[in-house]
Amino acid sequence: MTDLVEESSSATGRRRLPRAFWVLWAGSLVNRLGYLIQPFLALYLSGQWRLSPGTVGLVLASFGAGAVVSQPLGGWLADRWGGRRTLVAGLLATAVTAMLIPWAGTLPVLVGAVVLYGLTVDLYRPALAALVVATVPGEHRARAFGLIFWAVNLGSAVAGLAGGLMAARGFVLLFAVDAASCVIFALVAARLLPPDRRRGADDGGRGGAASPGADALLWAVTGTFLVFAVLLVQAYVTMPLTMLDQGLPPTAYGLVIAVNPIVILVLQPLLAGRLADWPRPTVYAGSLAVTGLGFGLLAAARNVPVYALAVLIWTLGEIGVATVGPTVVTELAPPGSEGRYSGLFGMAYGASSLVGPLTGTTVLAAAGPTTLWVACAVAGLAAAAAAFALRGAMARRTALARPG
Repeated sequence: MTDLVEESSSATGRRRLPRAFWVLWAGSLVNRLGYLIQPFLALYLSGQWRLSPGTVGLVLASFGAGAVVSQPLGGWLADRWGGRRTLVAGLLATAVTAMLIPWAGTLPVLVGAVVLYGLTVDLYRPALAALVVATVPGEHRARAFGLIFWAVNLGSAVAGLAGGLMAARGFVLLFAVDAASCVIFALVAARLLPPDRRRGADDGGRGGAASPGADALLWAVTGTFLVFAVLLVQAYVTMPLTMLDQGLPPTAYGLVIAVNPIVILVLQPLLAGRLADWPRPTVYAGSLAVTGLGFGLLAAARNVPVYALAVLIWTLGEIGVATVGPTVVTELAPPGSEGRYSGLFGMAYGASSLVGPLTGTTVLAAAGPTTLWVACAVAGLAAAAAAFALRGAMARRTALARPG
């Protein structure tokens, strides 16, 4: 009888996540419900400011320049200052810089405001990852990161629909709602999250470097993640250009890209638990391969069903990377360095916003869509092969992070 009770209690423990995690989950959802500036920034610049496409590209690149620095800075602050303080301060800073953009009166001021917004927009992300590590037991972290990924996509999907309606009433409303969502998350986190605790610098026997910048394994894993992020950028830059060139209407692209959030919202909760039971480095490598194959299939796409199938495939890879990637990186880090490790890893997202459009459009213009999508498949498979070769080193390091 005692054994049955213990078994039942253990099963319940596997299902239950701490209250602090659900505060982070709910805050992430609210924050993404107000995720309105980035998706509509190009429309704001071309419509409200009447900028040329080339100038719009330069302003968006200035956002990317700030975003490259945002996560490493946020990670450094999280480890030095504390996860909760950095989360709250980063969100409030994002709210302030978001409201600077609609009040810019000249193009130089606008560019400066966009750079500041890019610099602050992801400051909170490494702090959130560090707080997940601090509040969720190691065996539950893949599930926790997967649930946050699901909440982010749910909020983004709703924001995309609502943003179009708001933009028709005026772009200032988009900036105000985005800023308000950041403030709400900050207030909730300040009120409900436990205070930051100082942790010692001892690495607890784990083999991480004292500084993430000196950790060759982290850099190697981040390199594979950069390839993944650059591939995802193509879905929003070169894929719509290819579809338009093939004579498919913009509505076809809207239908195809909608497959991504739908698949995530439906399948991610079902897959997250199963993926968490597999060796994380292996899941990470396999997911990179699936992502590459999905983009490679676009070489054969000429109609909506094939495009939708390709999006379905690479979305499955995205789910795998998003579920285990943040967990692997935080487990590579010595205790107290999770923020900096997550920040350096997340820097790949900011870098992809600079590298991805330039690389994709250059290959598309010079060699055509077939070469582009074959190159994407090769890049994804090469990143997967590199991650697979690193899986032993990742497994040895992450094994030291797990209890027992």
